[in-house]
Amino acid sequence: MEKRCVKAAIVSAIFCSVLAVVFAQGRLPTAKNAASDAQQAVIRLENRWLANENNPAALESILADDFVHVLPEGMISKRQHIDYLKTHANASPGAHKFESLEVRVYGNVAIATGVVLAVPPGGAPHRTLFTDVFAFRQGRWQAVNAQETPMVASHEN
Repeated sequence: MEKRCVKAAIVSAIFCSVLAVVFAQGRLPTAKNAASDAQQAVIRLENRWLANENNPAALESILADDFVHVLPEGMISKRQHIDYLKTHANASPGAHKFESLEVRVYGNVAIATGVVLAVPPGGAPHRTLFTDVFAFRQGRWQAVNAQETPMVASHEN
């Protein structure tokens, strides 16, 4: 009986300690908080990717080894994508930014959709619609799939 009481007291003390730490952090860990944290992590990764889209070294960690990029010209792998960038250096890609970006998280998968506005040096602005898929593996998010489609100007009256 005494052993049970001691065990119960230890378990109770550990539980109270964990609760104290959780409350000290200001929030309870919930699925909603985890999804929000994941969403923010993927948004940061999307911004890093956009800032380094022509930087093969940066893309090595952003893109998963099984990454597939779907382009109007066809599908390419991570290696093909990076090798192309290494042989076709684009010294000045011009200004580009997210015109819109939305991230939805489904457990260890996140889907980012949006529009990138690009303004090449001396060229006309153009928009690209995109969908990027990320997987959470080995403690980090990586892009496993991307698809880009040039946005066509609407001619509605």
